[in-house]
Amino acid sequence: MHEQTEILIVGASASGTCAAIQAGRMGRRVVVYESSPWVGGMLTAAGVSAIDGNNMLPSGLWGEFREALRAHYGGADRLEVGWVSNTLFDPRVGQKILRSWIDALPTVELRLGWRCTGVTRTGNRITGARFARADGSQERTVCAQITIFADEYGDAVVAAGLPWRVGLEARDETGEPQAPDVALPHPQDFTWCATIGAPPSGFADASPGPVFAPGDEYERILGDPPITWNRLLDYGRLPDDLLMLNWPTQDCYGDYLDPATREQVTAAGREKTKRLVRALVDAYGPDAIGLPTVYPTGTCALIPYIREARRIRAIATMTTADLTAPNESTARLTSVAVGDYPLDHHRANDPQAPRIEFPPISAFCVPYGVMVPQDAGGALVTEKSIGVTGLVNGCTRLQPVVMQLGQAAGAAAALCIDLNTEPESLRIESLQAELLDSRAYLVPAMDAPATHPAYRALHWCGVRGILGLRFRSEGWANRAWIDPDSPLTAEAAARALESLSGDALPGATRTVLRIAHDAERQIAAGRPPTRHEFASRIYGAVVEGSRTTSSG
Repeated sequence: MHEQTEILIVGASASGTCAAIQAGRMGRRVVVYESSPWVGGMLTAAGVSAIDGNNMLPSGLWGEFREALRAHYGGADRLEVGWVSNTLFDPRVGQKILRSWIDALPTVELRLGWRCTGVTRTGNRITGARFARADGSQERTVCAQITIFADEYGDAVVAAGLPWRVGLEARDETGEPQAPDVALPHPQDFTWCATIGAPPSGFADASPGPVFAPGDEYERILGDPPITWNRLLDYGRLPDDLLMLNWPTQDCYGDYLDPATREQVTAAGREKTKRLVRALVDAYGPDAIGLPTVYPTGTCALIPYIREARRIRAIATMTTADLTAPNESTARLTSVAVGDYPLDHHRANDPQAPRIEFPPISAFCVPYGVMVPQDAGGALVTEKSIGVTGLVNGCTRLQPVVMQLGQAAGAAAALCIDLNTEPESLRIESLQAELLDSRAYLVPAMDAPATHPAYRALHWCGVRGILGLRFRSEGWANRAWIDPDSPLTAEAAARALESLSGDALPGATRTVLRIAHDAERQIAAGRPPTRHEFASRIYGAVVEGSRTTSSG
């Protein structure tokens, strides 16, 4: 059977789901194929229902998703029940929200229970993909104007014949000081999560906890130095007396990217988690540790939590230099997503993994080019298969970042169809404007939310360097500010003039330069405008002015 659509999305992962929602909201015809019975990927089907990062950066669909969770549970404080995250939720609730958004879009069709078996090409251009039911009873070929690869493992990347890499690149390949001398071709460890019934807070400390035999894989689950069992059980506490089990000692090493060994490797991870669940029930009893049917398969998640997939060689590649020196990075110029999570790797079970001292990083921008494969038209790549180095994957793999990247991919695909262009030729200004319409962040400024009256102007000026950001590395939640209400300084005005006169703003008009010079005069007279007032004037002259001219 053959099917035709405007946009084909391979995988209803966190990013694939967001790509479908965004493109559907822009009125494009979208078909999504997913092998599991749920949408949402690691947010839902993999059971990682504790959001990592971006608590102060509720960009686009990620922010909308969080607001929907808050509305469901009755407030932000109802989600702050475990110490690992500010946003924890029942995976079923997350699945219901995302599914309802897709079902509300008449131009989006969802096909669950189908696996990708191949990718079609005409010359250098990707034209769609082939799919089959798990039991082989049906097969389909889908032709699309734009195809988005968003599966968990990056299998579609391989099927498409796109160049890819995995693991840690050697230092001489990426130029990253922290990279190992010799490349490590192994992905990060994976985890098979579970969602169980949680005991009352404080209950665990009243009893000795599970007993593991010497040498057992869980013998040192509490770590070294050890924490209390109660602290562990409060780690992933969810609303409605549920508990997410996603503890580092559940991590497993193995080549889950190879389809020949995947089932064996991931099944071992699932069994490892099941043994932990049984030990908790044995220690505390079924009255304290419940086994609700959270997933169609029971308490264990539908799919494993995959931290690293095959990563494409894209037209842009993020390295650690983009994270440690943000003001020098060019990533902000074409930014489509932001993050604030540190470099967090799980490789403890890989006997060959080198010891790496990860540097502190700043809040960061992710450029559009990481989703555009080299030497192949008609396709965008998202989820954990984007063009980043193995080191950078440690901070771009988290839920809010991949949700934003999916939204950007959906918007880019829709615009490519609207404008009759290819992903590599899409004007970044058009994509960034569409993302601003969707209340997305282009720079990681926690003080420039979508509710700020100068929100669009601040982000527009931020990516162009017209207004610089202040950065601070701060552990698990790095910070950045654009200081919208601060007075514009002479130094900032001079930097803005330099940006306006250079390549960052092609075709800068006399009006724009006059605004900058007027600001300098105001500063000299002791009456400086605020940074957001200055941004609004520049944005109004360039963007709103051009709209007025074109409509006239």
